[in-house]
Amino acid sequence: MLESPIIPIRSRWGRLLSADDAAEYLGIGVTTLRGLGIKTKPIGRRVMWDRMDLDRYVDRMNDQPIAEADQGKEQEDEEARFFEKRRARGRH
Repeated sequence: MLESPIIPIRSRWGRLLSADDAAEYLGIGVTTLRGLGIKTKPIGRRVMWDRMDLDRYVDRMNDQPIAEADQGKEQEDEEARFFEKRRARGRH
């Protein structure tokens, strides 16, 4: 019996997602997405979310182990969030 070749399905999700797509990807509303504090990537006037950052956020929620390669990025992101909050409060 001949088997048909497996053709990979192309994901509809690009690497960078708009607010609507990122919210749909996570299964939440846009307002909720914006309140999560996930770092965004500005592209011109557009605000985009990196799919890898969204996945990392969800992984942290479930106390799943973070890959060693991502641990350094995780620490950098946490430090950046700390300093962003500090600047927002007017401290330097």
